[in-house]
Amino acid sequence: MGSVTVRSIVERGAWLALAGLLLASLLAQLGRFGWLPELATHFRIQYLAVALLLVLVFAVLRRPVPALLAAALLVLQGWYGAAYLLPLATPRDPPAAGAPRLLSLNLYYRNHDHDAVRDYLRARDPDVLVLSELTPEWVRELAPVTAGYPYWKSVDQRGPWGLGVFSRHPLREAVALDLGVPGSVNVRAIVELPGGALDLVAVHLSSPTSAARAAMRNRQLEALAKLLGPAPAAGAPPRLLVGDMNLTPFSPYFGALLAQTGLRDARQPDGLLGTWPSWLPPMQITIDHCLVDAALAATRVRRGPDVGSDHYPLEVALLPAR
Repeated sequence: MGSVTVRSIVERGAWLALAGLLLASLLAQLGRFGWLPELATHFRIQYLAVALLLVLVFAVLRRPVPALLAAALLVLQGWYGAAYLLPLATPRDPPAAGAPRLLSLNLYYRNHDHDAVRDYLRARDPDVLVLSELTPEWVRELAPVTAGYPYWKSVDQRGPWGLGVFSRHPLREAVALDLGVPGSVNVRAIVELPGGALDLVAVHLSSPTSAARAAMRNRQLEALAKLLGPAPAAGAPPRLLVGDMNLTPFSPYFGALLAQTGLRDARQPDGLLGTWPSWLPPMQITIDHCLVDAALAATRVRRGPDVGSDHYPLEVALLPAR
């Protein structure tokens, strides 16, 4: 009797999970048509994991119809995730010695673990450092680290919208941008790296926690596409867009930005590398990005350790493409 009860409970739960997965999957297919559907697009990998589990559960329960439906949803989510999951099966060479290194970190303006961040940045010692949610407190606490970067463009704010770019190599034409959302800070600068100049755009876009804020982020994405153009001008340095963009590669707006600018996702060969929220591993999604021109080769994109922020850092080693 007990085993029948357990089986009944498991089957009922599996059916409920399948119904929820079907609803979320259908909603995600409508991602271009509203705020909530677009939010549903961000969790494709979680949907894939749930679908795989349901296939196994219904197979054990000998329920072929729901098992086939779960398998169909597994294939659907796998279609979206394959570009990031399949490359993981192929070993990659380590970054070349001497490759310029860039590190992007959303500090989280309520994070007060200053020692962890300082120790981490000193250990990694990147050539270019991009810090978002840069507050006056963080400016003060990181001064021993940023003092080693003679070139910088930085605007700190008491809320979450401060941002700074710090470089060991000269910056020129460095400007702060709001991308159509007053109060936000983004930076564009030409970085004179030893191997050639780089057109760096560092961003922290609006978080889509409401329909209005999602519209703000989409306005910023449109401004970015216009700012960057469809391709670099002849003779212009290659472009690199980095930072907390508050959308995943599965959002239709992410795909639109790639199509409009000709940039590519540098992290793809290294997998999704979920960066937020650091405190909830099963639900981590990829919202911190590094997008590059074909003229650049991201030899390795890695996720850094937990340093007290709600985001993981993103570490990038760059070389000109061969």
